[in-house]
Amino acid sequence: MKEYKAAIYLRLSKEDSKANNSIDAQRKITTSYAKKHNYNIVEEYVDNGYSGILSSRPALNRMMVDIVRNKIDMVIVKDMSRLTRDKNLTAYYTDIFFPDNDVRLISVTEYIDTGERYEIDDVVALRGIVNQSYLEDSSKKIKAVKKNFKEQGKFIESSVAYGYKKDENDKYKLVIDENVADIIREIYSSYLNGIKPLEIAKILNERNVETASQYLKLKVVGKYWTKSMVNRILTNPIYAGNMVTNKYENNYRTKKRNTTRKCEYKIIKNTHPAIISQEDYDEVQKRKGNKTKKDFQTYVFLLKGLVYCKHCGRKMSYKNSSPVRINQNGKKTGKINDKGYFICTEHYRHKDVCNEFNKIMEVDLNRVVLDNISNRFKELHIGKYANDVKSLNDKSNPKFLELQKLKREIEKHEYNFKVLYSKKVEGKISEDDFLTRYNQYKITITDLKDRLDKLENSIYNAETQKNAIESIISEFQDCKNFDNTILKKLIDKIEIEKNHNIEISLKV
Repeated sequence: MKEYKAAIYLRLSKEDSKANNSIDAQRKITTSYAKKHNYNIVEEYVDNGYSGILSSRPALNRMMVDIVRNKIDMVIVKDMSRLTRDKNLTAYYTDIFFPDNDVRLISVTEYIDTGERYEIDDVVALRGIVNQSYLEDSSKKIKAVKKNFKEQGKFIESSVAYGYKKDENDKYKLVIDENVADIIREIYSSYLNGIKPLEIAKILNERNVETASQYLKLKVVGKYWTKSMVNRILTNPIYAGNMVTNKYENNYRTKKRNTTRKCEYKIIKNTHPAIISQEDYDEVQKRKGNKTKKDFQTYVFLLKGLVYCKHCGRKMSYKNSSPVRINQNGKKTGKINDKGYFICTEHYRHKDVCNEFNKIMEVDLNRVVLDNISNRFKELHIGKYANDVKSLNDKSNPKFLELQKLKREIEKHEYNFKVLYSKKVEGKISEDDFLTRYNQYKITITDLKDRLDKLENSIYNAETQKNAIESIISEFQDCKNFDNTILKKLIDKIEIEKNHNIEISLKV
């Protein structure tokens, strides 16, 4: 009997409340199974608080590395959903990764053992689909419950807007925080009396009034009131007693929260006590609507959110007399030009914070940044990764997965035929029995090979595909067609000094 180097993998998500899925329960089930079958457990991998839809988890990643290094050759789980709830990852693990690394997979409660049944059949793939469907269904149910609560006017968010707090007797109700409610009333009153948001911010700063983030003790704290802080208060329907919903869209796969556009917001009226009357709120929106239509548009520029002043550490503002903009419907207007520049506005607002005039033209900074990234790529020789990219692309291609499965099925039938022939030679089966089973084998193997030929012909020529990937990598190395999304994955921050010294912190 083969001496296996077994590992148990245990996972529990934050949402999973079932007692039989606790880490201790999983450990008991998997270790008892290993002990019963005399398997030696050499390592335990635990991901506590991680969703099964995530492809990257600390303990799972460590286990995969140990498999490649041949430290373990058996993985025992309570059930397949502990390993992953993604049907594509289920197929990759069971059809490619584990077989290629000669790893035996055992799912205790589902009676799946790839050692006893080498070919992972459709049962595992079906379980992967079921697990993912369960997660999707759970996500939909949670969203439905939250939506229902909000439609009833119940407040279910973890954080509360400045000016309000949760009712001590009912966590779903908001009550006015009288400690700062007068600040809200003053901001609205001042604006209605003709004082601009920037002037309101200056007045609050002169009186050393705590900013909203300071008062709420948030992780990111603004030390001074700004025009944008005042504008956020002036445009928030919550102060008129109305709840805003659908501001965010949660992605159950990535566990990220994405902000929706204002045109998609939903307002539920009279859900809590108002600090500002509806009439005053509407009048403010009317005035702001007449003056600040451009506020509903967003600048589009390459280095958005990446440029900082080296002297004070604040983000530098982008200015352009004729910028490219995108409106709330996603429509772009304007053309790229050389009029844009970055400037540290703290020099004008608070000279005690930044005492240096710091400005740089956008076109000059873009050129320096892209040249820097291009040189870094050349240092890394990213062109040599074309084969790795092709291999990764193949492994994620459903046709490639089917191809690998067909090849293993053919190998299995050919092996079984050799065993059958040996039995015939040794006289363990009759000639008639051999011929009957041989004819069945011929029909099956011919069909499998025909399917394999058709599938291979439908997949791109490997060399053509490699050349295409090399072309893409070459363009990437030269920073062609880069946008802000790509740059944010490559750059941590860009710091500018007044003499145009530029420090670029790369993530690669």
